[in-house]
Amino acid sequence: MPLRLFFALWPPEQVRRRLWRSIEPMRHAVDGVRWVPPERYHLTLRFLGDVPAELVEDLVAAAQALEAEKPFRATLGSVGAFPRRASPRVYWVSVKARPLPRLGELLDAALLARGFPARKRRFQPHLTVGRARPRGSTRPLQREQAMLPGPGAASLAFDVRAIDLVRSELFPTGPRYANIHRVVLSGKGMIAE
Repeated sequence: MPLRLFFALWPPEQVRRRLWRSIEPMRHAVDGVRWVPPERYHLTLRFLGDVPAELVEDLVAAAQALEAEKPFRATLGSVGAFPRRASPRVYWVSVKARPLPRLGELLDAALLARGFPARKRRFQPHLTVGRARPRGSTRPLQREQAMLPGPGAASLAFDVRAIDLVRSELFPTGPRYANIHRVVLSGKGMIAE
């Protein structure tokens, strides 16, 4: 039976709670959105979809390519929307860290070398914070809503020390996530802060 899998990094609970409080004005101002609870906030480094269980060992081996990379600092940025602000379907908060694109490239190369397909979309580091409900009426995301109010950027910064292989199970109440493998960044590689 296939497993729905992705590689992710998880901000600490304290940062996720601060982000939830920071977007409170937007949550009250924008109708027709199912807001993601803070315990589900994560950055998807690479979504894999349904993967046969027998290939999990290959994913774990590919993830080992990241093990020698240095831990680094990431900061949450501004609010955005996919496909665009004028017709939002997904609301997100950007994640800024110079090493993230390289980390994504290393993982992509390791996965490709083990026969997994190439990434289909350009990597855009973000945390999904809300999704427009089907047939919901959402208004365009206003410029003033794109700035995170409340605590300053320093309180929305965190250290990235590990990457997780995560299993996602879909339920009517929303997805449930379980980490099935963790790669700790050891600091012996080339990524600089």
